[in-house]
Amino acid sequence: MRLNKLLDLNSWDLVSIVGAGGKTSLMFTLAEELRKEYKLLVTTTTKIFVPEKKQYDYIAIGLEGFVEIKCSNKKGIYVYGDFINDEGKLLGISLQSLNEKFSCFDYTLVEADGSKGKPIKGWNKTEPVISNYTTKTIGVLSIEAIGKEINENNVHRVSEFLNITNAAEDGLISIENIISLIFHSKGLFKGSVGEKILFINKVETNEQKILAKELMHYINIENGKSMLIDRIIYGSLKNREYIQA
Repeated sequence: MRLNKLLDLNSWDLVSIVGAGGKTSLMFTLAEELRKEYKLLVTTTTKIFVPEKKQYDYIAIGLEGFVEIKCSNKKGIYVYGDFINDEGKLLGISLQSLNEKFSCFDYTLVEADGSKGKPIKGWNKTEPVISNYTTKTIGVLSIEAIGKEINENNVHRVSEFLNITNAAEDGLISIENIISLIFHSKGLFKGSVGEKILFINKVETNEQKILAKELMHYINIENGKSMLIDRIIYGSLKNREYIQA
């Protein structure tokens, strides 16, 4: 089954994607699935690398560029941002701008968090940046984070990660740490709006599938207490394999 079906996406959904370990891949996987049938906006409230040409049909930078795509009736992927910086990154739009523009599209997919390419993160006071019009918030985690050392190479915002999880600095990321990260009020779903969906990515090898099932066991126990998460999916964006837990 396609990922957009598992996520139960509907016309006019505004999807905000947060976390680490596959946000951009998830966003463009969904965009590709919807590309031929709908007009969809792909953007960010933080910043992302400018996508490859094959990943979109139209790109607009700044307000002047938006006027052109706003009036278009053509189906496809419309990428939009305020400007491109010296790093080659597309800087996202403000929440006010997003709230004014998303109604021109059948679907809107927003990368609403940053992780600097690291597999896991903590959150500061300004993150994530989620529109109040969001209908679904997808929290992304990578199974590969489990067992990695807690350091600057693997964790974006180490001090915040330690505060949220009570993990030991220079220790290894454990399942217990992941559970804390998911369910803490300042964790993965901080500031989330709409339906809350957890996506565990990079579950590919037999060992990772076993580990994912173990992780799901503890997530389900904790979620039974808090009822925080509405839907849980794990699998591999790379292999296009998904399982609804």
